Amino acid sequence: MRKNSFMKKSLVFLLLFSLVLFFYCGGERTTRPTKPEYKFTINGVVVKDLSIGKDIAYFTILRDSVAFDSALVKVGSDTLESEGGGAYSKEASYLFDFEGAITITVSSAEDNFVVNFNVIIPGFFRITDITDVVDREVHSGDVPRILFTSSANASGYFISVIKRNNTEGAKGHTALIPWSDIGNYSIPADAFRDRVDFIEGTYLIYLIAYNKSFVAYPSMEFELPDGLPEGNISGANGTIGAGVVAPLDSVEAVVVK
Repeated sequence: MRKNSFMKKSLVFLLLFSLVLFFYCGGERTTRPTKPEYKFTINGVVVKDLSIGKDIAYFTILRDSVAFDSALVKVGSDTLESEGGGAYSKEASYLFDFEGAITITVSSAEDNFVVNFNVIIPGFFRITDITDVVDREVHSGDVPRILFTSSANASGYFISVIKRNNTEGAKGHTALIPWSDIGNYSIPADAFRDRVDFIEGTYLIYLIAYNKSFVAYPSMEFELPDGLPEGNISGANGTIGAGVVAPLDSVEAVVVK
């Protein structure tokens, strides 16, 4: 009898605890959704890079975390060639239209696997002026302001300022551009310094408009910022995006003597 009484009290306690937990959580189940892990990982981009005058499609594919060279990768009507090591690419002076809608298909017949992904190439845009400095010449403490046109179908923009032949370790500057600063963005003064000193030289200004996201490709000369969208593929791990790199511009950092 004592054992049965103890079991009844234990059941009552568990029931009350469950009810308290249920109401504390607003009557909702509290199981945490887990991020799905898929067999394939795909990362890729289609881009009109006006800084080098090329259109580029570049993808990397893993199957179970191992480079996979037997996929069929189609970007619109073009089939990308496997370069080995899980990389697939194509580049030419012209592959895509500005504001063109593109369907990307990655498939593997032996795995009965197929992913379709749609992107839009952003519209043409460019830097129109660099103000708050004279003749694109930056002195210590200057904050040059970049004026640029907007790009149709862009999900976002980022900037990457890189010192040409940066052997002296200047910081440079790479960041997502807030929507409030579209068309009018200021490069911070410390972009032209190392930890202590102002570093003379030519600083290249890369401006990128992207659709959905953006990933690196081999001929890319600039850096990617933190905070770009990730994991946007249904049915696979990884990220796909499209972009336009504006025509290259630059400023010259000069020490006033």
